[in-house]
Amino acid sequence: MHRKLLVLMVYSLWLMAVGPGGRVVAEPAANSEQLSTYAQSALHDFSATAVIAQKNDDELRQIDRNFAQGYRFRESMIQYKEPFKLRVDSKAGLFSVRYVINGKRKSTQVPGLHINKVKDITGRPGEEQGMLDSGILTPGFLADSVAFRFVGKEKLDGQTVPVFEFWFTDERHSRHHQVWIDPVKRFILRHDVFNRSGGLKMRYMYKQPTLVTGVWVPTRLEVYNVSGRLGAVTRYTNVKVNTGLSESLFRI
Repeated sequence: MHRKLLVLMVYSLWLMAVGPGGRVVAEPAANSEQLSTYAQSALHDFSATAVIAQKNDDELRQIDRNFAQGYRFRESMIQYKEPFKLRVDSKAGLFSVRYVINGKRKSTQVPGLHINKVKDITGRPGEEQGMLDSGILTPGFLADSVAFRFVGKEKLDGQTVPVFEFWFTDERHSRHHQVWIDPVKRFILRHDVFNRSGGLKMRYMYKQPTLVTGVWVPTRLEVYNVSGRLGAVTRYTNVKVNTGLSESLFRI
């Protein structure tokens, strides 16, 4: 009888360690942490030149054909202002293309052809691009219908870091995201994006951070497909923080 009880206890402990299906789970949280702890509240505006240093179109298309199209511009100027104002200026051939997001409105502009298409992106958080894609959480982003769960702590590149899962409450059947965050420099180290059926869709890795006006900004962004193969590398240069960007830059 005692032997059966011991076996059951050992089996229960094994399940707690590996989780369902034998997958190792994160170290359980002694105290639940808040995602807002890692938001960069000191960041009010941001600008940088994004240069595609490396890409593989076949691997990018495994993620999504439309996603791969976003890497057709070799160089872009990114400007962001809290909360949720983003402008991206790129050049495609002879024409300049500009994307502007201001709150829940998004425009695609081709100034040389006098094109300005505007649409409402309410309830479409995947199109509300902000600093998340640059590896930084902002208070404005977290205040915009984001729910989260503290997963625990895991080892990543030799350090123990907090891991969070988050999703958007204003989107029906929202895809889930998981982020690994540097607890000292407060930028995202790894960002896993899942598809709506729960499987991994793609992974971002953020590296080579630089300190700009009190904010750590990763300057090397890598994206991988579900097979774990590198799709592209983006480098940030001319990074500036809190220069007082004008509201007129984000006019739609």
